[in-house]
Amino acid sequence: MPLLLALGWMLGTFGFFWAGALSQQVPNPAKLCLFVFSATGAFAAGYAAQLYRRATPRRSGGATRSTDVRRIRRLVLAGGIYHVALGVALLLEYGATGPGSILASLQDPAAAYLNKFTVYQQQQDSGRTNPAIQVLTLLGVLGTVLVPLLVVHWRRLSSGLRLVGIAGVGVYSLFFLYIGTLKGLGDFVLMMAASLLIAASRGPGPFGRTKKRRRATVLVAVVVALFCAYLVSNQADRVDQFGTQDRVRANPTVERIVGEHAATGVAALMIYPTHGYLGLAYNLDTPFVWSHGLGSTPAVTSYGTQYFGVDADRYPAYPLRTEARTGWPAGMYWSTIYPWLASDLTFPGTVLFMALLGWFFAGLWRAVNLAGGILPTLLFVQICLLVTYIPANNQLGMSRPAMIGLATLLMLYLWNALTNSAGDSRPPEWVQRRPAPLLHGVHTP
Repeated sequence: MPLLLALGWMLGTFGFFWAGALSQQVPNPAKLCLFVFSATGAFAAGYAAQLYRRATPRRSGGATRSTDVRRIRRLVLAGGIYHVALGVALLLEYGATGPGSILASLQDPAAAYLNKFTVYQQQQDSGRTNPAIQVLTLLGVLGTVLVPLLVVHWRRLSSGLRLVGIAGVGVYSLFFLYIGTLKGLGDFVLMMAASLLIAASRGPGPFGRTKKRRRATVLVAVVVALFCAYLVSNQADRVDQFGTQDRVRANPTVERIVGEHAATGVAALMIYPTHGYLGLAYNLDTPFVWSHGLGSTPAVTSYGTQYFGVDADRYPAYPLRTEARTGWPAGMYWSTIYPWLASDLTFPGTVLFMALLGWFFAGLWRAVNLAGGILPTLLFVQICLLVTYIPANNQLGMSRPAMIGLATLLMLYLWNALTNSAGDSRPPEWVQRRPAPLLHGVHTP
């Protein structure tokens, strides 16, 4: 199922791109198709190769299952508090003065989006930093735990923990609504969908799994529909604010049915996840220049510039060099994840990376289903985010909290893998086992 969903998304967005007007501007159709199909095929081959490996049987351990449940509850509590604290700190940093200012931004998302860049530029010019946000950034791994554990283990949580979790999601989402940005909201939707996929695979038998999958599908459909409705309104306002009607042309039939404003939003919704392929086409014609490890992950570059005096301009990423060559703006429009990775790996190396990504993705899905465990669950959801943003950019490497969160999970996963392979040592029980279900509110032995 994860492979089918991933391939459907990657090939579907590529197909929608060719059905749109931007495809007429592609300077190298054959090269673009060859690369995209090669990268997608490598991902599928890596996934299939993992499936043909012999599954490692689940081991029993010494830790009690009640201990697993306690860890999950503590992480949900920590994740909820973390998101509330970070959401409030960001709201204050970006100028929120109370419910009135937040409501005003919600009513004009395009102006709120523009104000975000104004605040960001002021931060850059003044060198101002927020100590609270810096500390919370270093705790970015807590940003990866809330939604997956809240969704997958919902029935094992008390009403108070559910409330804390929902409050964390709500406050953090409110910040992104305040700045008119879709990223945080989209992340929550995607993490919820990936978590529901995990939950639906854990039914008590084939009939139980079928029923859970139906419920999960309905819930995901409702959440996605609400998100898309907001995206249509948000994008239509941006088109009006920034005067990009020449790039976003509403379909006349849709315009007659829903009106000009909504039709413009629908057209933007179609372009939003697909326009990165035009940026990729431009990047494929840009000669390779190694970025010395500073091109694929902008968050790492920002740390190197701020704390180590690295001159990032000496080692620009592919999209930045393509912007200088073609004018395609690296910071405003997408170019898919591939040019960012190719800045350090080359485009052939990126195809190989996609094979390794597919192999790792399938391994996580197998671990989640064979043994459960917190760490494989969290990593699987993060890789789902990475795969979903393939038509956009290297999303998990763009922001510091996301990069720190993913790096922390990967280091823990590697550490446990090494520990597990050394002699008769076993990874901690919270990594390899999932909690048993509760029966009538009592934890079963």
